[in-house]
Amino acid sequence: MIATLHIKNIGIIEDLSIDLNKGLNVLTGETGAGKTLIIDSLQIISGGRFSKDMIRKGENNSFVELCMCSPETGEFEDGNIIVSREINLNGKNMCKINGRMVTVSELKEFMKDFIEIHGQNDNQNLLDNKQHLGYLDGFIGEKIKKLKEKYEVLYKEHNQIEQELKENYGDDKQKQRQLDLLQYQKNEIEEANLKLKEDEELEEKRKVMLNSEKIVENLRTSK
Repeated sequence: MIATLHIKNIGIIEDLSIDLNKGLNVLTGETGAGKTLIIDSLQIISGGRFSKDMIRKGENNSFVELCMCSPETGEFEDGNIIVSREINLNGKNMCKINGRMVTVSELKEFMKDFIEIHGQNDNQNLLDNKQHLGYLDGFIGEKIKKLKEKYEVLYKEHNQIEQELKENYGDDKQKQRQLDLLQYQKNEIEEANLKLKEDEELEEKRKVMLNSEKIVENLRTSK
């Protein structure tokens, strides 16, 4: 549960702290009052993108801090979590989780279990065919997790083998030339009509011929 949201130097907001209660909290106000900036601040503290144009005019940095209570996580002793993100005009980010420095990607990964923002047209994603597989996998849950992990391993192996084949044999023309050479060599071997242990027999004949030459040579020299 979010307890307090502290925003400093974002848009028209100079310094604002919002205390939230359990259950439903509703923000109302006329256009330009800063409601969107509060949502933007939640996106920023969730590891979202940030434009330097959002920094309040005349200031050098913006700061968002979020205090949450989440005893069920068990990660922190008292269940209290303080997350902060400071962004400077030079583009540098300083993100912290309970005082510990983290990267923006680490902040995003941590916050995904705490904040989920749905925009005005987010329901349109339901009509996007590219999203349907993810929805289906999420609905099936753990039943498909091991199967997906196995598939990912096999898919990586497939890509690796495919890459090795490409590096070793090149493009289709090179592959065809290699196949033609291998086929030619195969035909030569078949036409040679080789027999089992034929090499051993030939080696014996070679030794006999070499010995016969020596014998003839010795007979000539003995005369």
